[in-house]
Amino acid sequence: MHIACPSTSQAQDWWNLMRQKNATKLYVVADHGIYRLRAFSTDRKKCGELSLGLRNRKLAQQVANSLAIEVDDDSPAAIVNSYLNHKLMQVKACSQGKYAQTSLATSKEHSLSTVKSRLNNHLLPFCRKRHITNIKDLYRCEIIGAYIDTLIVDEPIGDTARSIMASTLAMLRWYDRSKGHIFISNNFNDSIKGWPSTFGYRRKREKIFLKPNQIQAILRYEYPNDRIKAMFYLPLICGLRYNEFIHLRWRDLHTENGNMDVPFAKGGSDRKTQYPKVMQTFLDRVRKKRSTGNLPGDYIFEDYNKHRDLAIYKTFMKKILNIDGNDTASNGLRRSGCNLISKYQLGLADKQLGHSVCTKVTHKCYIDNEDFEDINYFWDTFYAICIKPDTVVGAESVRLMAMQPENVIDYFKLDTKAV
Repeated sequence: MHIACPSTSQAQDWWNLMRQKNATKLYVVADHGIYRLRAFSTDRKKCGELSLGLRNRKLAQQVANSLAIEVDDDSPAAIVNSYLNHKLMQVKACSQGKYAQTSLATSKEHSLSTVKSRLNNHLLPFCRKRHITNIKDLYRCEIIGAYIDTLIVDEPIGDTARSIMASTLAMLRWYDRSKGHIFISNNFNDSIKGWPSTFGYRRKREKIFLKPNQIQAILRYEYPNDRIKAMFYLPLICGLRYNEFIHLRWRDLHTENGNMDVPFAKGGSDRKTQYPKVMQTFLDRVRKKRSTGNLPGDYIFEDYNKHRDLAIYKTFMKKILNIDGNDTASNGLRRSGCNLISKYQLGLADKQLGHSVCTKVTHKCYIDNEDFEDINYFWDTFYAICIKPDTVVGAESVRLMAMQPENVIDYFKLDTKAV
């Protein structure tokens, strides 16, 4: 069946008509495999739709982006779209240039999605609530001051509020440069002077450091499947972040060297980390269970979803250790493993995390380690001690077991000279 596709001028005329109907949002939706555009007003009222006759979502999204950007409009939504398109061009240039084969391109793409989320979820709602229809109003001292006050009330966490404000100022400075530096004045700079200290450095969630007996309970727990077990073992034992272990492939594991490659490390770099025998045994068993997905280029585990997995972390930390809080994800396990091994032997914490441990320096340089024999020995020995009793199933039994003095692991009794 032949499907008529509108021309560029027809699509632009349709969007101009939608703008006259106060349309501010443009979405790409699928209807029986054919993508179309739907326009909505600020109050979520449907203004109209246009069939593109396309079966490729990426092409349909490009049409939507071009319509939203080509309109001569100084509204905050239009300028945000223009800014995100500018950042997208930078990401494409990075992925097609000399950084194409590195994880830096993926890191820039992730950064773009973060900036888009900050602007769409915080700046644009503020503009709609204040009835700001022109981007120039954001350069007024009283408006930008009110935006800072709003972030303090709505996002009281230092890191989050500071990041949102930094992304907003980056967009405002970009627009000011594109117009010949006519909006940012000395008064504007004075009004935002010292804005980082306004938010402070308070953390929303308290950091969790698990004790040795709590780590023992995690290692002995009967998980419902191997994927959830890996979500706990890889951060705790191998020191991997969530975004690092979801990208692991079978080819990244090096059993003979006792290490694994981390191609998507934080900051767009790559590194190596430990791969003790306890993890080798576990992943070998996982591989033998499968009939497919065992090729070198296949992901070790698929079907990851960050929001769902965060709920899984919270649920099982509550079941196993009766711990509540928002710091119950992979970073809490990663930090606890580092804390445990640093008390066992000085210097191993750097290898556990993959970078130097320093509280006074915010920049963390990745360490190019190849030999993980000492840290692999620690985890193999610690795991062997942890699983000596029979595996305990059930939350209450695990908590009772962890409170018994005879079952508490004393990491100082681990002797590197003993076999």
